[in-house]
Amino acid sequence: MSHRGDLTERMILIPLKLAERPHTQRELAEIFDISGKTIWRDMTLLSKYYPISEELDGHEIQYRFLDGYEYRSPNFTPTELATLLLAQESIAATGLTAFGTPFAGYGRALLAKVRAALPPSLRDKLDALAKIFGTAAVPAKDYAPHAETIDQLTTAAVACRRVRLHYHTLHSGEVGERDFDPYAVYFDPDGATLKTIGLDHRTGQIRPFSIDHIRSLSETGETFPRPPDFDLRAFLTENCFNGIHGEPITVQLRAYGVTARIFAERRFHPSQRLIESTASAAGQEETTTIELRVASGRGLVRFILSWGPEVEVLDPPALRQEVAEAHRRALTRFGEVK
Repeated sequence: MSHRGDLTERMILIPLKLAERPHTQRELAEIFDISGKTIWRDMTLLSKYYPISEELDGHEIQYRFLDGYEYRSPNFTPTELATLLLAQESIAATGLTAFGTPFAGYGRALLAKVRAALPPSLRDKLDALAKIFGTAAVPAKDYAPHAETIDQLTTAAVACRRVRLHYHTLHSGEVGERDFDPYAVYFDPDGATLKTIGLDHRTGQIRPFSIDHIRSLSETGETFPRPPDFDLRAFLTENCFNGIHGEPITVQLRAYGVTARIFAERRFHPSQRLIESTASAAGQEETTTIELRVASGRGLVRFILSWGPEVEVLDPPALRQEVAEAHRRALTRFGEVK
């Protein structure tokens, strides 16, 4: 397998090589099948994050970690290894390690090493558990054809390099060009899709984009400053709901009947809080009223509509009207049922 141009993989493997022993520029160039000039650029980038020294050893440039810096492999207990193995099996079940990226090989190697380190009795037990342990969050699409796009995005994100996307928007049905600063690539369990997130220069906002809607991308030759305080999980919690990006709003929902019991015990968002619960009475269904601060837009409306007539929007009025109108359109579409 050629490693030419695979910056993402080299950023992971070069520090591990240096942790084993010092390496010359020529050695690293031969290992990764690239030029010495490319290795020099890689080391310049890595030196921002690792204490790496560059020394002349005769006529050879040699790289090593500075004295005092030592890479140590963590010591895991059997139960910690078991947890790691099951977690990796769950990730593999989503297909995230099967897209043809370098991470596919790492995932397989990790599983093999973890299994080999376990006592036979625990290994047998985990093999049995692996058959029944997994995740329901599986990709809705085959992302193998997008492996090159995924690799280009992760490479650009690591090096903070701006890209130009030709992106197909479902709303308009058109393909448009936009400059984009990629911050991360992630799996969206709400939409069961792979997405990238970063600064969209067309809108001036941080936005996610579905990877399978990217028709082509190229680097612009420009770099960008990644916000030091950007946290993917925190951003998505506040600005994305049910797979759709939107401005955060505060919403009050009331659930009825059996759905009220579901709303009482299920947590749909970290901001969720219980407002009121009422028991069933003569001619009255039991209710549960909750409040959430979530991203507005199609994802929120789709979530509310998925509960049918069992969920009522109490606030804000504009959202209540939007959901009511959606129900009216559905009734018109279905017509009178005899």
